Amino acid sequence: ISLTVSLTARSALSQVTWRGGFLFTHHGYSGPSVLNVSHVPVRARAGHSPKGQPPTAKVQVQWTALGDKEWEEALKPHGARTVTGALRAEMPDRLATALLVKANVEPTRPLTELRRDERLRLIDMLVRGELPWQGDEGYKKAEVMGGGVALSEVDPRTMESRRHKGLYLCGEVLDAFGPIGGYNFLWAWATGRSAGSAAAAVVKN
Repeated sequence: ISLTVSLTARSALSQVTWRGGFLFTHHGYSGPSVLNVSHVPVRARAGHSPKGQPPTAKVQVQWTALGDKEWEEALKPHGARTVTGALRAEMPDRLATALLVKANVEPTRPLTELRRDERLRLIDMLVRGELPWQGDEGYKKAEVMGGGVALSEVDPRTMESRRHKGLYLCGEVLDAFGPIGGYNFLWAWATGRSAGSAAAAVVKN
């Protein structure tokens, strides 16, 4: 199942929201939206949290482009339409069924019989449902590596270390990572060229 969602990942240190492709795979979640917020739970799981706070992160998902008001309108009684019919209009069938089961709402329930507490519970799940997660696939599957030398420790014109003269740094050695889509390649190429050019100029002199 694949669709476009908005994901928000929160930890004690950071919060990131990203809207993009989301994919259920045989091993878990994938897609640009997942990859672009994954550093928040991964870093929290690795113990990057303020002292005294548990290393945890919460991931919430907005399954469609509809917000609270739009779902209120979509779930209003409309002829003989069922709650499943309302959800299917906005998302894949199997996902709609799974979310209804999780929200404890009978899939065949006509919208005319949907109770207020059921409607509110369902809308909450559709707009800001918690996405359970347990871990990640590790270094071998990583698209982008976070961490590294702080950018403040590097001269942005030459990529020379401010701490060690003659040492030039580039790419993912530095603490910078962009969204999925080639930005990290561009970062590596641009900083690599700057570092190489600066180092070559020093050798010539």
